[in-house]
Amino acid sequence: MTEATPYCTPWSLHFESDGTEDYAVVRDADGHVLAESSTFWLPQQGDPTPAALAAIRLMAVAPRLLEALHYLLAETVDMDLKYGIGLSEGEEDARGMALSAVAAATGEDA
Repeated sequence: MTEATPYCTPWSLHFESDGTEDYAVVRDADGHVLAESSTFWLPQQGDPTPAALAAIRLMAVAPRLLEALHYLLAETVDMDLKYGIGLSEGEEDARGMALSAVAAATGEDA
């Protein structure tokens, strides 16, 4: 289900160093910088993941998550609704949360 988006995907995550600390950069498919994290030290095995690293990892995969959410909705609960199959309360809540997240991600909730 890949369709054209304004996001210039796929995005990629790169690690760089300022000489003493590390930072991460998210780039679009054309190599343009979309986001840079604050500095942190890359964790070694067993170390906790710095919040900046966890956040930028999430940013880097956001377009894939959005596409997956669209696909999941289309192939499950929206398909049920299309064929007159009712949703459970949990499914309705989950669908509402998913639609709200999609709207926030695409600027449709403004």
